[in-house]
Formats: sequence, structure tokens, C-alpha cells
Amino acid sequence: MQGRQYLWYVADSEPAIVPEQGFVRPGEPARYIHIISTNKQFIVHYRIPQPGEGFATLLIEGPDFPRAPGRKTVEVPRWRHDSKPYPTADFVRRLIGWCQGLE
Repeated sequence: MQGRQYLWYVADSEPAIVPEQGFVRPGEPARYIHIISTNKQFIVHYRIPQPGEGFATLLIEGPDFPRAPGRKTVEVPRWRHDSKPYPTADFVRRLIGWCQGLE
């Protein structure tokens, strides 16, 4: 995107800590796409939505986020194939374009 390079990977969220006493029902871990530009100015974490959810959540860490400057979270519209457990490079490219305001 615009001559920049990005590193991205998919990871599960941390599992719930089980207390010494009592019962904790393990929930299904959330999966995130982590995207970081090589200059570390663009850092986002996209929560892969579950089927039936109306939107996806994007957590913003880096200062470079043209679509919503200064925000720490945004709701991302649902796209086709956005709930696959292992997204494609094309999906990540579209997500970066959306974040940059190009789509």
C-alpha cells in the first residue's frame, strides 16, 4: 500500500485464567489479525468476527490511522469471507486500504 511494507500475523487471544476454586466456563478464544507497518507508525489489531455479528472491532495502537485520527477503537463493516479463521493476504490488503481511507 502506497510503497509501505507491513508485517501481519493471526493469533488467538489469551485463554481465561482459571481460579483455584470455583468453575470458569472456557469461552471460545477470539482470533486477531495483527498488522504492523515496518516503520511502526501503523499498528492495528483486527478481531475476526464470529458469524452473525454485525461488525468487527479494530484496536488501534499506532499514530498513523487516517480513517479516524485519534481513535483507539473503530467498528469495521463486515466483508465477504471476513470470518475465516485464517484470512488471506488479499483480505489483509483490503483491510489496510480501508484503514488508510483508500476503499
